[in-house]
Amino acid sequence: MTEPTLSPELETNGNGRSRLIKRIVGVFLIVLALLIGWFALLGYIAWQDGQQLRVEKQREEAAAELENQITIAREDIASGRYNLALRRLEWILEQSPENEEALTLRQNALAGLSALMTPVIIDESATPTPTPLPTPTAGPIGEPAGELARIEQLIASEKWKEAVAGLVAFQQQLPDYERAETDRLLYEAYIQRGIELAQGTQIELGLFYFDQAERLGDLPQEALDYRLWGELYLEGIAYYGVNWNVAMYYFRDLCLAAPFYQSSCDLLYEALINYGDVLAGSLDWCPAIPLYEEALGYGRSQNLLDKLSNAREECALATPTPSVITDTVPLEGEPVETVEP
Repeated sequence: MTEPTLSPELETNGNGRSRLIKRIVGVFLIVLALLIGWFALLGYIAWQDGQQLRVEKQREEAAAELENQITIAREDIASGRYNLALRRLEWILEQSPENEEALTLRQNALAGLSALMTPVIIDESATPTPTPLPTPTAGPIGEPAGELARIEQLIASEKWKEAVAGLVAFQQQLPDYERAETDRLLYEAYIQRGIELAQGTQIELGLFYFDQAERLGDLPQEALDYRLWGELYLEGIAYYGVNWNVAMYYFRDLCLAAPFYQSSCDLLYEALINYGDVLAGSLDWCPAIPLYEEALGYGRSQNLLDKLSNAREECALATPTPSVITDTVPLEGEPVETVEP
C-alpha cells in the first residue's frame, strides 16, 4: 500500500505559512524588546529627574530649617534664654555665615546676656569688695532661716549643684520648715541643673534631675525640649557603630529638631555615610545612593562625591537592560529555510 503524498502546491503553501508565522513572531519579539527598552529608558530618565528633585528638596528643607531656627532663636531672646539662643545662632551661622538676621540676633543675645551678668553697683564711688559665695552648713542645721538664706544666694548666683545639695540636706533635717518654699526652690534647682548637665556630657544625670523636678511640678518647655533631645541623643549613641541604620533614625530626628545640640547633624552625616558603605559593601548599590545624597546636605567632601558616583555607576550596571533580539531560532521539527547557491 502506497503512502499518500501531498501535492507540490500544498507543500509550498505549508512552508510559506510556516515562514510567515516565524516572521510574525520574530517581528513581535523585536517590537516587544524595543518597547521594553523604551520604557526602561523612560524609567531611567524619570529616576534621574527624581534624584535632582531630591537634591532640590533637601536644599529647600535646609533653608526652611534655618528660618525655623531663626524664629525659635528670636523667641528664646524674647524669653531671656540667651544661652540657648546663642547656641542656635552659632549653628545657623555655621551653615550661612552671611545671614544678616542671625548676626543681628546674635548681637542682641550677647547684649542681653551681658546685661544679666553685669553687677549693679548702687554707690559708684565705693570700691566693691568681692564676697565669697555662701555654702550650705555642713552637719546639723542650727539656724534654719540663715541656712535657707544662704541657699537662696546660691540659687541667685546659679550655683545649681551646690543649691541642690543644700536643699536636699535641708529638707532631710527640717522636712516641715517652709516646705512649700523649699519645694519651689528645689524644683527650680533641679530644672536648671538638669539643663546644665544635658548641655554637657552627663546627659543621663541631667535626665534624672528632670525626673526629680517633674515630681514637684510640670516641666517648662525648655526642660521638655532638653529631655527629648537628650533621649534621642542617647538612643542614637547606643547604636553608633553597632547599627548605623537605627543610629541614623535617631540622629535624623535630633538634627531636624535641634541641629545645634551635641553636634547632632555631624553624627547624622557620619551615620548616613557609614550605612551607605554597609549597603555598598553588600553590593546593594541602589539603596546606598539616597543615603549618600542625603549626606551631601550636611557636608561635602571629595570622598563622599566619589562614593556617590561609584554607587550610581554600579547601580546602573546592576540594573538589567533588555537586549534587542536580532535573530530567531526555529522550533524543533520545523524546516529550516536555506538559500542554495
